[in-house]
Amino acid sequence: MGELVPRFRLLVLEKGWQKFEVFDLRFTRAALTAADKEDRPSLRTVTVSRRTFSRWMSEGVRTAPTIEVGQVLKYLFAMPVATLFELVDPDTFGLPLEAGLDDDLVPPEPPALEFDDPEQVRDQTRLLTASNTDAAVLAMARTAITGIVDRYERLGPHQLVGEAKLLRGMLHTLLAGHQPHRTRTELYRLSGQVSGLLGYMATNANRPAAAQAYSTEALELAAEVGDRGLQMWALGTRSLGYYYQGRYDLADEAAAAGVALAPEHPQAIRLLANGRARALARAGQRREALDAIDQALQLSDRHDVPPGLTSCIAFAPYSAARTLANVVTAHLSVGDTDQVLDRARELEPLLAGSDSVWSRSLVGLDVATALLEQAQPDVEMAMDLGRRALGSGTTTPIRSVWLRGVELYARAARWKSEPAVGGFAEQLRAFRAHPTAGTVAGSTRIPGAA
Repeated sequence: MGELVPRFRLLVLEKGWQKFEVFDLRFTRAALTAADKEDRPSLRTVTVSRRTFSRWMSEGVRTAPTIEVGQVLKYLFAMPVATLFELVDPDTFGLPLEAGLDDDLVPPEPPALEFDDPEQVRDQTRLLTASNTDAAVLAMARTAITGIVDRYERLGPHQLVGEAKLLRGMLHTLLAGHQPHRTRTELYRLSGQVSGLLGYMATNANRPAAAQAYSTEALELAAEVGDRGLQMWALGTRSLGYYYQGRYDLADEAAAAGVALAPEHPQAIRLLANGRARALARAGQRREALDAIDQALQLSDRHDVPPGLTSCIAFAPYSAARTLANVVTAHLSVGDTDQVLDRARELEPLLAGSDSVWSRSLVGLDVATALLEQAQPDVEMAMDLGRRALGSGTTTPIRSVWLRGVELYARAARWKSEPAVGGFAEQLRAFRAHPTAGTVAGSTRIPGAA
């Protein structure tokens, strides 16, 4: 039987940890493990000094380690501290007693100097920088997105949703493969845009669940690559969906979240005018709605916004005309009929030169409603304007035009015996009879219809 020594020393020798630097590294890792397992963050900073380690190796322990050190040692050696520092016969371990003390005078054997095979390095580099997507594919996707935006107000969601879904599927397939970082970032951005387009289409087609799913995808993809403008656009589309569901508090909340991302960003113009102002007006918060209108108009003046009337589905910032069209709706909801008529007159030349059929329809229906709501209602003019506005929106029906028409007819109910009101009702029924209008109209019925 040999001289008794601490079990700690023999285990350290057995594991090859006799150099303090090696033991210290192992102890640090065990401290992190113990901190996580025991849910005690303080264990992460527990250490053992070189002097203490040397004493443990030669003499064992004179006094018990602290509770924290003991817990780490328990995870490191998988045994209680009492057992770890128990004196044992080294012969049972088959190790020489004098082996392995930390002797800084004896330099360690240097590790073998080996590098990776150069050809293997080149192969790995080629693999890491390889891509299933080239510049031509990215350009094609951008062109396809622009084409959908440019044709949207002419063809509507029913004719373009299939094209957008195919494009989304292609981009997702590419993302399942391998690309360098910059290419992958662009694929994320383009995929986010296509998801956003589909979310907007689903909103116009009265498919709220699909709209929210697509908008969420667009938002998350944009956030992943730090595209702040696309994040704000996606939140604006989410707000629009809530607005047409009559959930005005959520519509305002989504738009406000978008503005908060970058209050001076040009995308905030849409969030303020189309999102916050209209939702707050519908919720009866007149002062807040008017504040949002002022903020939108002032922000528009500070930016170099596009000319003319931008497409409702475009990713570009709202043009001044597009902002005014939304301001008209907000003013109508708070009862400012004079403002509706004044702003509409500003818009008239811009709308006349635009191919945005829906914008002409929506502004026309807003003006028709204002003519009914003013101090001296002009029923005949309102119904004639409303009938023409609704008729121009029948080619490619969308949810917003239908709802605006139904609301106008409801406000004209007290004049329902007037021929002009009857003519407008006929136009509503014609809109409802369009092959694609069933989904758009949903359960919303013409007031007073059987």
